[in-house]
Amino acid sequence: MQVSQLSQNPSPFYLLSSSEPLLVRDWLDEARSALRETGFDDIQNLVTDAGFDWAELLEDSDMLSLFASRKCRIVSIVNGKPGQKGAKAIQSLCENIPEDTVYIFVVPGFDRQSKNAAWFKSLQAAGEVVELKPVYANELVGWIKQRASGKGLSIDQQSAAFLAERTEGNLLAADQELEKLSIRFSGEPVISFDAIEKSVSQSARYNHFILVDACLAGKPARALKILDSLPSEGYVTTQIRWSLQSVLEQLNGLMLAQSNGNLSDRVWQALRIWRNKQRLYQGALARMTGSQIERLLQSCATLDRLGKGQQDADYPDQDWLQLRSLIGQFCGLRLQL
Repeated sequence: MQVSQLSQNPSPFYLLSSSEPLLVRDWLDEARSALRETGFDDIQNLVTDAGFDWAELLEDSDMLSLFASRKCRIVSIVNGKPGQKGAKAIQSLCENIPEDTVYIFVVPGFDRQSKNAAWFKSLQAAGEVVELKPVYANELVGWIKQRASGKGLSIDQQSAAFLAERTEGNLLAADQELEKLSIRFSGEPVISFDAIEKSVSQSARYNHFILVDACLAGKPARALKILDSLPSEGYVTTQIRWSLQSVLEQLNGLMLAQSNGNLSDRVWQALRIWRNKQRLYQGALARMTGSQIERLLQSCATLDRLGKGQQDADYPDQDWLQLRSLIGQFCGLRLQL
């Protein structure tokens, strides 16, 4: 579905799903702009956290807007599950569609259970389901070039591939790097690869790339020092966990190929591990076992559930403490929370 359709004849309900925060952000930005063009000036963003009251959402649907005749409510369901109260509220809205109101429910993804739920089917029948597909590895370089063009930058294939490698498939990180480049090289028609490489390297202090390298090298003191600095750089546990999980999955693939006697150049290329990084991965393979990698991946899965709200935290900052334990074990330490 094209976002521009919202400015013509918007549906009363949208169920927006994507695992990519940047794609969700872009879609919602365009949606707000399109809705405002047709008089939806009362637009509010709501998050279904622990204190969220679904009853208030129903009461709001019966009230006239204080600011405009048309209103929009963007409801982010952080864990993808509205719960019993939320499900009933959504079904009630779909059965009694409010006039001059658009609801956009945002979830991180669908599973089979969600698609079979009554609330999902109600939204599907009364509105539209919008699923934003991720940018896959073979599409990332093209996506970066297109994104750069939208920011007034002209970069070549090598530069786009370099940024894809540095950001490791994280669209938000790639967009941030392009934004920095657009500010630094504003007005320049074409940016050379050397200029981009130098600029990205200069802007890097402590970041998740350096953290991953320290883990692969088995340097716990350095890795934990970098980790402690990342919150001040604006990092959240989700981004760090994603980077570590990606590297562990690469190590798992290398170990499998190695055990089958098939660790060839083609395997390194398929796993997108460039030659300047291969020595780090080889060192990690030499000191780690398959069961260790599997346990670390299980820890990543726990962190993922904590981040999505699918698992309750047992104590404050459990995600950061869990991440600290994961990194220590990755480096070869035996840590306990």
